Amino acid sequence: MMGESRYLSFSGLRVRFEVAEPEGPVKNRILLLSSPLINCFHWRKLVPELRDLGCLCVLADLPGFGMSDPRAPQTNTQRANMLWGVLDEIDGETSAPMSMWHLAAHGTACGTILKMGTLFPDSVKSQVHIAPLFAFTAQNPAAWYDANIPDPRRFHQLIERWAGYPMDDYVVDRMRRPLTRPGMKETFTRMLKYAATPPKQGMGFCPTMALLGGRDPLWDDMNQQAAASLLPDAERHNIRSAGHFPTETHSRALRDYLRGWLKYND
Repeated sequence: MMGESRYLSFSGLRVRFEVAEPEGPVKNRILLLSSPLINCFHWRKLVPELRDLGCLCVLADLPGFGMSDPRAPQTNTQRANMLWGVLDEIDGETSAPMSMWHLAAHGTACGTILKMGTLFPDSVKSQVHIAPLFAFTAQNPAAWYDANIPDPRRFHQLIERWAGYPMDDYVVDRMRRPLTRPGMKETFTRMLKYAATPPKQGMGFCPTMALLGGRDPLWDDMNQQAAASLLPDAERHNIRSAGHFPTETHSRALRDYLRGWLKYND
């Protein structure tokens, strides 16, 4: 089962995360980092199997999103430092504080784990990029937010278009509600402005896997070119029938890939 919400503050800005521990010895540690449109809830279908494999799972909201403080900065460097602070906190609670982490992220959060690998490469065991989105362009970010986020019906249509499948109301509501909190329009606008430019740092030398949705409408030419530059030696798998939210629509395939990946990199 997933843990209760926890928070860690950085200069007064809180980052929310959850911890799910295996029943037996910890064999691996993995960060599951949410993108702006998902949160810790949307990893729920993967966590039980990861725990069965002996993984200590840390599920984290991307700083500024989910139930984290919306005032958080939106550069990958600042986010990465916050998230390493969270992982250091968890390491300090265990018997082996100097450990290596598998870093997994969804969507635009993939740029943040790239930066985490650049900052502390010796602490990274592998990277997993799920439906990576290295660049997203909105001509007018504030207008994009107003057009797509506040209205539940419009938001649901957007999510289903990107997912490629019907989505349950309660799942989509879990996506939208955090984005309507006070201050979120400003945060979302800052994020979109920053996300218009692909990251400069790549995968480094650690084992890296990219899980791509074959029907992901956001996997456009810009992102394909960015991925070729940022993840040149990554192991790539195309989940042909998946869209942008495989944690909801193709969790079984994700579990299969993650199971094999963890065993291969044990």
